[in-house]
Amino acid sequence: MPFENKDFSIPSFDGESEIFVRHFILGQQFVHFFIVHGALEHSGRHMELIHFLLKNYNHVAVTTFDSIGHGRSGGVRAHVENFSHYLDDFLKVGEFVHSRNTDHTKTFILAHSLGGLVTLTKLLDPSHGYTFPVKGVVFSSPCIRPNTILAPFSLKLLDKLNTILPKFHIPMIYSGKDLTRDAERANDFDTDSLIPKFMSVRMAKEIIDASNNLIGQSYYLKFPCLFLISGADKIVDPHSTLLFAHGIDKELVKIIEYPDHFHELWNEVDRLEIFETMKSWIDKQLKESR
Repeated sequence: MPFENKDFSIPSFDGESEIFVRHFILGQQFVHFFIVHGALEHSGRHMELIHFLLKNYNHVAVTTFDSIGHGRSGGVRAHVENFSHYLDDFLKVGEFVHSRNTDHTKTFILAHSLGGLVTLTKLLDPSHGYTFPVKGVVFSSPCIRPNTILAPFSLKLLDKLNTILPKFHIPMIYSGKDLTRDAERANDFDTDSLIPKFMSVRMAKEIIDASNNLIGQSYYLKFPCLFLISGADKIVDPHSTLLFAHGIDKELVKIIEYPDHFHELWNEVDRLEIFETMKSWIDKQLKESR
């Protein structure tokens, strides 16, 4: 069946920028997937996953977006003044997702890397958190503790630069071949004009601080969740992710490790098998809700 695809722009929390939102729908959605991308990339990086979901579910919607400073959204490239801007924009897109749902729609959040850090931080927010119904969350290589974000910088130097030159560019020290063993997808990353090859000092500092704040909070996560962990990840520390996931109620969490896989599981050589694994877990959550 053909699906509808519409692009939207919604105001960012910063009051100046627009958030680019992609929305796909096939029939009256029984399931709605909300996809959150990682640092420096954009929603177009996960089109194969989107097409898999549209192909394998008959009544489905998929919504994804480009975070501020990323892809086709506004804002200074690869920069954020405060991590809370990511959280507030995530919630605004969540409002968009919820506005498209019926009372019977089951929403799943699929979050990769920085998207995982944003999602976890918001779900664990003690003030108001994520205020809409969520049936389950899939985390792909979530950024519990970043590995390569500092490049040659020390934390002390980063703190100093953040005070005097917050928009100074930290050069990217990894390339596509560090993200996936699929040569074509690695080349796509390297040649994508929407992906900057740097990160601002402030963005790096905000990500590190947010990840430090998250450690030790997994016990309070009360959503069914699937953690997909890349054992050969060069971007985030898989051991920290594993420890975090083991802190969640064992009745709520399923952990799958891929020992030889790189960071971008959704773009890895065997991604279709990974998609099928995700689908099996999602179908189980849907079955249990009937």
